[in-house]
Amino acid sequence: MPTPEWNVSPTPEFTRASQSYEKKHPDELAAALANLFHRYLPRLNQARHHALVHAGCLHHEGRGVIAIDQSGQGRNLRETRLYAYPDDDSLTLHLLLIGDKSSQRRDLSTVQAILRRIQSGPSHV
Repeated sequence: MPTPEWNVSPTPEFTRASQSYEKKHPDELAAALANLFHRYLPRLNQARHHALVHAGCLHHEGRGVIAIDQSGQGRNLRETRLYAYPDDDSLTLHLLLIGDKSSQRRDLSTVQAILRRIQSGPSHV
């Protein structure tokens, strides 16, 4: 029996941040997205639970949030984190935010606020 495919759902915050990031750091955005779509998502589609997925580009940030970095996609790239929340119940990978290492503390605070909003939505009641 094939494993169902995960749906990718970018938040408005992710869309805005990625548009800005594309102008300032296009190579880093491309690298993080490559790790998302070519390393993480294929493994996620084969796993029974998101916590079973491991890759060198993944960092667990607590409360189910993962960060996907730019590693393995080229040299001299700025450290980048693409924050996502995999919801095993709905098979939805919520793309929350993208930022660099210097904004990580602020980004994680924003990510937690976005996560609270997602988890209080109608599908989580």
